[in-house]
Amino acid sequence: MNYFIFQVINGVAGHWDWIDDIMEFLAQDIVWIMIAMLAIFWFTRKEQYQRSVFYACLTAALALVLASMVISPGVNHPRPFITHIVNQLIPHSADASFPSDHSTIAFSFGFCVQFYHRKWGIVAISMAVLTGIARVYVGVHYPFDIAGAAALAFVMSYSLFKMRSYLDPIPDYFIRLYNKLVS
Repeated sequence: MNYFIFQVINGVAGHWDWIDDIMEFLAQDIVWIMIAMLAIFWFTRKEQYQRSVFYACLTAALALVLASMVISPGVNHPRPFITHIVNQLIPHSADASFPSDHSTIAFSFGFCVQFYHRKWGIVAISMAVLTGIARVYVGVHYPFDIAGAAALAFVMSYSLFKMRSYLDPIPDYFIRLYNKLVS
């Protein structure tokens, strides 16, 4: 099923140059738009927005560490272009594909923003979904790599959100420090 869904999505790649260009952008660069959105949140100097930025970055960092040190080596699933003939549109190293790092970051940002700001969260999660679909389209991930990244990001962001009453002194310290420095 994983490979079948991959074939359906990746099978469209390489037919229309303009769609390929959009998907390459979504696969590699939309995360920069998400980072810019978080930067804007931080610079609003509204504590709720700044706190969501802190948790989004913490979630992404913890999820990436868990993925790279535990999950990916344990699963060690090869990328699609290693085991199949695919329409690979972007270069990528032949490391393990599960879970997708790009999608882990994007979904970490998306879920954290969703917990604090519903409207912006819908935008951020939509960008994360587009990132995931694009990573499959360009031939560097299977759909389950994206689903695994989304699940990991959700569990991490939800756990931190539930622990926020204990953790809030940490972002509050950095928020106060930042506000002192820019005042």
